[in-house]
Amino acid sequence: MQGVGLKVFRQKLATSLEIRGQLQVPARFSPDRGSRSAERVEIPIVSRVALAPGIPRIDIQTEIDNRAEDHRLRVHFPAPFTVDAADYDGHFEVVRRPLGVPEKGAAWVEDPRPEVPQRAFTDVSNGKLGLMLANRGLPEVEVIAAPAGAEIALTLLRSVGWLSRDDLPVRPGHAGPGFETPGGQVPGKWVFDYALIPHAGDWQAAFPQAYAFEAPLRAMTSGLHAGERPAFGAFVSHTPVEFVISALKEAEDGRGWVVRGYNITAEPIEVTIKPWWAFAHAERVNLAEAALAELVPTEDGSVNLAVGAYEVATVRFVV
Repeated sequence: MQGVGLKVFRQKLATSLEIRGQLQVPARFSPDRGSRSAERVEIPIVSRVALAPGIPRIDIQTEIDNRAEDHRLRVHFPAPFTVDAADYDGHFEVVRRPLGVPEKGAAWVEDPRPEVPQRAFTDVSNGKLGLMLANRGLPEVEVIAAPAGAEIALTLLRSVGWLSRDDLPVRPGHAGPGFETPGGQVPGKWVFDYALIPHAGDWQAAFPQAYAFEAPLRAMTSGLHAGERPAFGAFVSHTPVEFVISALKEAEDGRGWVVRGYNITAEPIEVTIKPWWAFAHAERVNLAEAALAELVPTEDGSVNLAVGAYEVATVRFVV
C-alpha cells in the first residue's frame, strides 16, 4: 500500500486509529485474458481500527473505492504459531478443516480450491493461544500455512465480469450461462466490517465475542417517562454459553414466546433458560412448534433441559 497516513481519535466510548492509503493495481484483464493490463488504477482504502474499554476485541471497518476490474481483494492476518487445521463457524456447528487442498482425483471436474465458507468467524489455535477473525457478511476465507505461522486471509470483494467462462485453466467448460455481468465488477465505494479476537485456548474461549460482533447493539431514543422495568435486564437469559440462541419470537398460535437455540459443541450440555417474567406453562417443541415434552419451571420461572451434541432445541413459554 502506498502513501499510508495514520490518525488517532480518542473518545470516551472507544479509541480508534484511522489508516489511509491506496493500492496501485492493474485496471483489468488484457483483451486476450492471458495477463493483467498494463494500465494501472488507484484504489483508495481507509481502515478504522477501534478498541472499546472492557471488550477483548479489535473492531475494524474498511472502506474502499473499487476502480479496478477482474480482481480479488483480501485482508491478511498472520498468527505467530503453526497449525494444520482451522475452525470455521458453520450452520449449527463449528467445522474443523485441514489446511491446504486435497489431491485432485481422476474423476474431479474442477481443481480443488483452498478457500472455504464461514459464517460469523474463523479461528486458528495451537491449544494454548488462538486468533479469531470475526466478520459481518463476508463468507469466504482461507487459512494459509506460512513459514512463521498460520495466516487468515479474508475475502472482501471479488470483481468478475462474466457469470461463467469456458476458458478457465482450472475447469473445462461452463459452470452456467456465459452471460456478461458488468455489475459483478462491483465498482464504487464499499464498506466491510470485521474484528480480531486474540484469545487463550481454542475457539470455545472466544466465539461469544464473534457472535456479539455479528449482531451489534441497536439504540433507540425515547421521551422522559416513568419506567416499569429495571434499568438492567434481559428478555431471556441462559447458561451455558455453548447453547447459542438463534431465534426468539412470538409463537405461531399467538400464545406465548418461542426460544430456539443449538448446542455448538460436540458434547451434550445441560441448559437453563430464564425468561424475564414467569410464564404459567413451558414445553419443549419441535421446529413446527408441536409439543414434545412438558417442562416444569422452577421458582424463578426458568426451565432446564438436556441438549445433545450439535442439537437444535426449541422451548415455548405459554401465557
